[in-house]
Amino acid sequence: MSEIIVVDGQEFGTGLLLPAFKPRTFPVYGENGPMFTRDQIARIVTDPGRVAGSRLWKPEEWIRNQGNVGSCNGQAAAHALERTQVSRGIRRRRLSGEGLYALINGGRDQGSMLDDGMHALKNNGVPEEQYVPLAKFLTQRQLSKEAVDSMRRNRAHECYRVETEDELASGLAAGFCGVVAVHATQSYGRLDGRGVSPPASGPGNHAVLVHDIRISSAGSYEFESANSWGLKWGNKGHNWITWASHLQSTIRYHAFYLIRSTTFDKGDTPGAI
Repeated sequence: MSEIIVVDGQEFGTGLLLPAFKPRTFPVYGENGPMFTRDQIARIVTDPGRVAGSRLWKPEEWIRNQGNVGSCNGQAAAHALERTQVSRGIRRRRLSGEGLYALINGGRDQGSMLDDGMHALKNNGVPEEQYVPLAKFLTQRQLSKEAVDSMRRNRAHECYRVETEDELASGLAAGFCGVVAVHATQSYGRLDGRGVSPPASGPGNHAVLVHDIRISSAGSYEFESANSWGLKWGNKGHNWITWASHLQSTIRYHAFYLIRSTTFDKGDTPGAI
């Protein structure tokens, strides 16, 4: 069920459900690549011409706010696909996290599992925001014909399951976007001087998008997350997480995933970020 986290008097929903068993229905990213060594990743992320994720995906234009609804998985998955489309040269279409959540919430605001979002991205697609009204939450029956028709243009062509830190690091270094599970608490947004969230272990109650990677002075990977709790949370909606402090406990229950490609529609025109 959706859990409410109160931060500075504001209520935010989580909504990630634990599966009965860890899903293994999608192919493993490490067997499909590209996989990089630590040295190769270090060269990629320190390249002077590389643009950081929070600059590439400017918060004011890309961060959404799910409020106290349990749509985190819909938000993270839809907006990972939205970034993937633009990265692949498609002019941006704003995709609706609320609309995707309507496909996977079972008809009520009860949350969803990461695997639900993966299957919906690949098999159904995501409605576009222009056809999805703002509401507390939507069910699939409330989506208009226009919203449903728009879904065929917005499908993930390749979704891969992530099982290891090296797989996640390689995918992000290659420019793909992913969705992971974290265990969010009220202190999750109290970032340190480097923008890293405090350690939080648990089975995972919140889905977030990850879109960048860096290497700390200690040599460990850090992953940049774009949350769905608005611009006032964290660093304009962003924070950094690590495998050891945030993902090592949640990967035991959830299959993370990376989106490698997307379908192209006849009407698609080239676009820039």
